[in-house]
Amino acid sequence: MKKNVKIIAGLIMAWMLVAAAFTGEARADEAQTVEIGVTDYEALTMEIIRNGNTIIYSSLDNKKTWSEIDGVIVGDKLIMDIQFASSASDVNVWLKGDKDSKVIKVVIPKQSSTFKAKYDRGTGTIVMSGYEDRTTFRWHKSTDDNYQTVSFDTNNASYRKFENEIEKLTTKGAKIMIGLPGRNGTGIDDMGVRPVKEVTVTIPKRSSAPNVKINVTKLTLNTRDKMEYQVIGSGDDWKTCTKNMSVSDIAPSVLYENGSKTVAIKFRNAATSSRPASLESFVTIKGQNAGPAVGTSGKDVKIEAGTGKLAGKTIITFNTASKTAPVEYKIVKPNETEVNYTKGWKAIKQAGKVVKLSERQLPKGSKVLFRFKGINANASKGIEAVIPSAYITYNVA
Repeated sequence: MKKNVKIIAGLIMAWMLVAAAFTGEARADEAQTVEIGVTDYEALTMEIIRNGNTIIYSSLDNKKTWSEIDGVIVGDKLIMDIQFASSASDVNVWLKGDKDSKVIKVVIPKQSSTFKAKYDRGTGTIVMSGYEDRTTFRWHKSTDDNYQTVSFDTNNASYRKFENEIEKLTTKGAKIMIGLPGRNGTGIDDMGVRPVKEVTVTIPKRSSAPNVKINVTKLTLNTRDKMEYQVIGSGDDWKTCTKNMSVSDIAPSVLYENGSKTVAIKFRNAATSSRPASLESFVTIKGQNAGPAVGTSGKDVKIEAGTGKLAGKTIITFNTASKTAPVEYKIVKPNETEVNYTKGWKAIKQAGKVVKLSERQLPKGSKVLFRFKGINANASKGIEAVIPSAYITYNVA
């Protein structure tokens, strides 16, 4: 009986060994060909899905020699370091497992070399080419690594922000780095694209702003034909200046007859093919004031005919004239067919000042023009320019 038990036990043990052997073969047979997962071009890593293989081998010489890949294991994935892959050309990598020896070929793409970027001095913008089907680019100042991603769509908010940043950098000049971000691969059939090598773009410093002033006597500005101006609130278009533009041409709405609206204008030297537009200067022209009250009972200027010894004379009394608010007058005789309003004005700076004009000085048919004198700007004293008031005409009967 004991002998039979030993025989049966031996048969059971032999069956278990055979079963274990077959189970091992079945498990080995479960391994499949390795696959490719995500290729990350920022981290320079490539996921190899082991599919039951324990060791993964790679070849860089068309399967002539093989090396075991020493990477980080995450579950069934082996994270392969691909820093060895040159960016100058496509790199072929052959892979296989230790249990499933079927070989797969992976092509790590080269970096694009067609991307170019430069600063256009004429337009003050960054011009880029060679970005093919990319939808975004990224940039940062050469002095930091604060990357910003921007859409190539010029109507996108990120692109408008980029333009504003470039505009600010022209104040002092700067260097920026522009490149194209990569797109991670998702598998052997889509290995993605590498980031493009950054291009250094020099943004030149803009020249000083023009010094534009108002001539309150001539009612002109010292503009030049190489300048541009933009009335604030009228849009973003820059208009070409002419030499010594008149206030009535550049800002007619400041005149009393047109509403006395205060107008702010900015000026710059226009860009050329080799030089960007200059920095901007600002000029504010205050709305023109009404003219003085003039007449036989005028509050500011009283006019009356002389009597007695002063018979035949016109007596003009400047009631409110002062050093800070002078009143000017100008005589226009009947034979003057064209009146030059920029010359011939006499300023009165004393309240109660009396001017006596004879018939020879002021013949019948003459006109006397009166206005409050303009004030020249004085930046050091904080004084803004004020153009002369509208003029009041007194006709000599």
